[in-house]
Formats: sequence, structure tokens, C-alpha cells
Amino acid sequence: MKKTLFVILFFIPLLMLSQTPNPESFKSSFKSRNKSNINLYYNHLLDNYDLHFVHLDLEVTDESTYIKGRASLHAKTKQTLDTLLFHLNDYLTVDSVIINDVKIASTHNNNYLRYIFSPALPESSEIITEIYYHGTPIGAGVTNKTNTTWNKKVTYTLSESFHAYEWWPCKQVLSDKIDSAYIFLTCDDDLKAGSNGLLTSEVSLPNNKKRFEWKTNYPIDYYLISFSVSEYQDYSINAYPKGSDPVLIQNYIYNSDGCLDYYKNDLDKTADLIELYSDKFGLYPFRNEKYGHCLAELNGGMEHQTMSTMINFNFYLVAHELGHMWFGDYVTCASWQDIWINEGFASYTEYVAKENLVSLTEADNWMKDAHSYALEEPHGSVYIPFEDAAYESRIFNYALSYKKGAALIHMIRNEINDDEVFFSAIKNYLAEYANGVATGDDFKNSLETYTDIDFDAFFNQWYYGKGFPRFSVEYSQVNDSLHLLAQQRTSSTETPLFQIHVDYKISFSDGDTTVRLYQSKNNEFYSIPFSKNIISIEMDPNNYILKESATIDSVNSPGNNSSLFKIFPNPASNRIQLRFNINLHNQRKHVQIFNLNGILIKQFNTYKDLISVSISDLSSGFYFIKVISSGKSYSYKLIKQ
Repeated sequence: MKKTLFVILFFIPLLMLSQTPNPESFKSSFKSRNKSNINLYYNHLLDNYDLHFVHLDLEVTDESTYIKGRASLHAKTKQTLDTLLFHLNDYLTVDSVIINDVKIASTHNNNYLRYIFSPALPESSEIITEIYYHGTPIGAGVTNKTNTTWNKKVTYTLSESFHAYEWWPCKQVLSDKIDSAYIFLTCDDDLKAGSNGLLTSEVSLPNNKKRFEWKTNYPIDYYLISFSVSEYQDYSINAYPKGSDPVLIQNYIYNSDGCLDYYKNDLDKTADLIELYSDKFGLYPFRNEKYGHCLAELNGGMEHQTMSTMINFNFYLVAHELGHMWFGDYVTCASWQDIWINEGFASYTEYVAKENLVSLTEADNWMKDAHSYALEEPHGSVYIPFEDAAYESRIFNYALSYKKGAALIHMIRNEINDDEVFFSAIKNYLAEYANGVATGDDFKNSLETYTDIDFDAFFNQWYYGKGFPRFSVEYSQVNDSLHLLAQQRTSSTETPLFQIHVDYKISFSDGDTTVRLYQSKNNEFYSIPFSKNIISIEMDPNNYILKESATIDSVNSPGNNSSLFKIFPNPASNRIQLRFNINLHNQRKHVQIFNLNGILIKQFNTYKDLISVSISDLSSGFYFIKVISSGKSYSYKLIKQ
């Protein structure tokens, strides 16, 4: 069931996306699925060089999306290279290109900037490309809007997943993280321009201009480079995670009366979140620079590395985008098919935030809500099949990539059944793939190595598989034993079984206890020593398992009433009696006994009203007895002790 084809795809995106959207508007925006030309945006020649430094020096404004400036791209050839390619939208005008201090004639078409070397460059050659360009970006890459509440204009970028080429010449390949980047932004001096890394200088320039010089020395993926420009004010505070120097939290919010007062309480909670996540997942990955926010008019938030772009500072939104600093920025999905590495984990950080900073009840309510979204996709998988990876709407499917993705991590936590080990395994995974990229299988392998638990079946069914289970449970207590039958059906025929540990809370007159059972097949029979009188049983009391339904019924003894017959005793050890309805007196009754797999074990005919049947040859477990007579049929369960 696993897919091993992890191809980097590049497409013309048709929809503006944000990482944590308003759920209702997010869902409605994807009623149609738009697909772009794959071949246009993937070229094997992109694999021939490594891009290790980017310096963007751009003029920006809050009045429009127009940009002008220079991109300096430093690369090294990985093998002999005769063609140098960069992604760049055709709507942008290239003024000149300089490669290794020589002005060259390049071609710019089909959204590629291309130069052919003659002779070809040998392996390990350094290439410094200076591209001067200008224009008004077309697409979702750069947006200009006005906030009517605070009466401010703002221009901001949103490059995920395929939009970076719309505003800067880049290499849209997830696996090639850029080692370091400078983002210099020149704007009117009454504005502020926020970006990645540290603000190393604010340089006053002629004509009432100012240049904001941002520098990051941490590896960064192409779509995480950003800017946001507006009439901002700077509200900076610090977080104090254990084992670390203070972490700067730099917030750019609108410089309007009342704006800071309105958001201050929510912004201050960011420090608590950084301290919590540093404890649970490892120290904040970019602690030598900062974490921050730029207020803008996108629908939700976007985890631009070290400075998220935000519509507001709702607790869940801040928790999610900050969570991305570990899951998505520090370790990034290796392909868009594995977006779970970003979105599933960042969504789960919302649960962790509620669990630790608010209450377990609030966290559990969050998980119930996540389950309700995931249940809307009875035939969907968390992993994105190759044939769907061209659809941006599928990549950012709210129910699957976000909510079911988070539910899957919660179930992994339950499978490990030890929080200290679970969070240590997460830390180990992040350390193993630090500043790089990972797939779902990479996480699975890291998890298995650390915990010594085999997760192959779990991932085949829950990550690569589709849908979710439905449970029906029946139990009976006989003397000092509890007999329990757990039946599982699934929402998708493509995944007929979900193997998982299940907790059963057993209540009795003076308390309760929890029994943990592993369901390895669709119909699983358990016999458990239990001496106390059972009042009730609850399946999965802490709601760890994503499931559509779970019904639990007690099997009454001595028998089940029906219009055709009764069985007693039930449960039974050696023999049972079948008493037939008086209306079947002298009628032919065809009796069949089936096991849980539907295989016919024995059958016979009788005209008697009461018969005794030996079951000594049957193994312990559940069976079905079916009686057919006078055009009617009924079947009931029998427990063989």
C-alpha cells in the first residue's frame, strides 16, 4: 500500500492558501479542484545545482504589489552543468542578468529564466547570479489589501506551495534548502517591512526612504522566505525557555490607536507557547534570531520562518503557526505528498497547547472537533497519492492533512502509551532531520528505532490507508470471566481493517478499571478473568481512536428472545438448547451454525419444538446460529466458553 515515489512537482497555483484558515471559508474555497501543468514546473535540470545563499534587495510598498530590485543567488554545481534554470513568472520583467561578474544574455519564457553555458561547468563550480528585475506579480504570491478596522494598507507575500516564483527568481525544490538568506526591503520611511531572521539594520535613505535589512543564517525552504510591509508598530517581548537564552518575539502590528491594546493579551501568550514547545519538542530551533508576527489580511496564518504572517492572534492560530517552526520549518516535508510532516504535526501542537496551558477538557474538545472534520472524508487518506499531488486543494485538505493528520499523531501517542517516550521520540526525530526534509516514512522509521515498536501495519492502514473504522462490541460475564467480541467494519473497502490498541473502561459497584486490548482482526474475541460484577463497559473512554461509531451491548443470559427461537444457556460450554416458537410446531426448521468469518460449521433439519445441540467440538469464541423456517430467518450470537 505504501508509495515510494516522492517526486517534486511544480505547478501554476490558482488559489491563495494560508496554513491555518478559517475552517468554513477554507472548505468553501475548494469546491472546485484546479490542476496546473506539471511538466511546466518540474525539470530535472534543477537537480544539477545546490542553491546555498539568496540575497533579495527589493523596493516594496503598501500601495500595490509592485516590486523592483535585485536577487543574488549563490549556487554550486552538483555535476556537470550546461543549463542554469530558475523559476520566475513571465509577468515580471528581467532587466539584466550577471553570472560570475559577467553580464549575459538569458532567455525568460514558460516561467523559467534560463542560461546555457558553453562549455559546460564542471562539478563543484560556484555560480553567483545577479538578476535585476521589476514588475507587478500576478497570482497569490504577493497581495495588497486594506484593513478597514485599523485603516491600514498592507502588502504581503504567501509563497506556499508554488507561488515563490511569482515574486522572486527561485528554485522551487523542497529538498534544496537554502543555507542562509538576506532579505533587504526598501520602503517609505513611515512604513516597516518585516521578514525572516534578525533585523540587523534600518538604513535611512534619500527621498524619505528606509531599508530594513533582515538576515537569517538558518537553512530555509524557498516558500518560507517572505515580506510584509505596512504602517506598522513594533511590539517586542521575550520568552524564557529553560536551557536557553531569552528568545526575542518581535511583532509588527498596525500603528493605529487601540490596535496594540486589542491584541496585546493574545500576543503575550506567545511566550508561554514558546516555553511549552521548547520543553515538549526541544528548544526553539531559531533561538539565535527570533520568533515574530506580521499582521496582514490573509485568510488565516502562514508560518514564514521566524516571522509568521497572521490575520489575527487567536490562541489556536498562534499555537499552530508557532508549532510550524518545529514542524514545517525546522523539518520540512520532503514532498507535497507528505504535507502531514508540516500540517498534521502543527495541528497537533494546538492540542498540546490546550492540554498544557488551558485544560485537558478543552484539549479533548479540540480532538472531538478534529474527529468530526476527519469523519467527513470516509474515503480519504492522510498521505496524498501521486495522482492527486497536482491539486493544491488536495494538499491543503482541511479534514485530511490537518485534522485527520493530528488525530493520527494522537493515536501514535496512544500506541506508545508512555508520554515521556512519545515526546522524547518526537525530539529525537526533529534532531535527526534538523534543518532538512523528511517524509512520513522517515518519521515512521525514526519512531520505530527510538521506541522499538513496529509501526508498519499502523502506517499502512492509518497513514497510507483510507477512511476509518466502525466498532460494534458485545460482552457477557460468566462466573469469573468476561467474554468480549469486538467487531470492526470500515468506511472504505480499500482499507478493510485498522489494527490498533483499544482501551475498555470496566465499571463495577465500587469503582472501575481499564483493560487495554489489541484488535488485530475484524472480529476479535477476548476472554478475560474478571470476578467483580460488571455494571457497564465503555470503549476508548479517552477518545484516542478516530472512529465513526462504537456501540457496546451486553449479551443477556440465559437466552435471546425472538419470534422464532431461544438459545440457552448462553454462554455455554458443551451443549445448548434451542426452543422454537409454538407457531413453528411440526414445521421444518433448518438450523445453521457459522463462525465469525461467515464459514458454515454445521447444519441440520428438525421438526421438534425443543432440541439439544452439542457444541463441545467448537472452539471458544462467538458464533452465529441461524434458523430458517416458513419463509423467515433469524440469527443470534452464541458465546462458546
